[in-house]
Amino acid sequence: MAIEVEDPKPADCRSSASRVRGRRTSPVLEPWEFELLRLLAEQQAIPFDQLARFLDCNQEQAARVAKHLTKFGYVDYGRFLADEPHWAWATWRGLRLSGMGFRAEPPRVGAMARMRAVNEVRLHIARRAPEARWICGRSVVRDQGTRGYRPNAVVEIGPERHALLVRFWVAKQERTLAILETHMARYEAVIAFANPGSRALLERLKAEHHWPKLIIRAIPQPPLNIVGHRDPARHGIPPGISEAEGGTK
Repeated sequence: MAIEVEDPKPADCRSSASRVRGRRTSPVLEPWEFELLRLLAEQQAIPFDQLARFLDCNQEQAARVAKHLTKFGYVDYGRFLADEPHWAWATWRGLRLSGMGFRAEPPRVGAMARMRAVNEVRLHIARRAPEARWICGRSVVRDQGTRGYRPNAVVEIGPERHALLVRFWVAKQERTLAILETHMARYEAVIAFANPGSRALLERLKAEHHWPKLIIRAIPQPPLNIVGHRDPARHGIPPGISEAEGGTK
């Protein structure tokens, strides 16, 4: 699969990885590179521990895969909090090759908890309903505009479309009511992943308004132990890349 591009402008985002830059004389994306760039474009950014689970590998292998893509200017990475692993995101060039049409931007510290939770929900959905089609929140914003209420993501399962909400903080009841009513009028189901405080309000509103379309779940947590064979080759990643010498800086 070959995708020809012009030489890009300098990346909008800079980090320690930005200094590592190589350029292929003829940009040709392998299928696994294309899929990974689309994943990063859809989620905006993914920490290495979650990237490892998306790729069925360990965290060191995920770091090597990310570093491989930084060599060609497709991906950048950086560490923003001392207790967080490095995060990877697609650069301007990588986003252009992905065809998604989104802006390149590293994660904001204030949004990292929500982004991690949305990533975790996507991993959870992929494990529980592998046939479901994930429509990322960035695509929802592009399709519906920035006005009004939008879900964090949408999943399509057969003919049904389900809105996914991730709730950390307890919003005012009037606002929460408006959000839920908007999504229930548009989608076949609304699945809210919430922390205990937000969950209490959601459950009370569901009982008061008798909403069968509202499904309330706890925010998924990463498994303590990854069970099963982990093989990035399942995604087409050559062993020479996932096992190559190198890692994060």
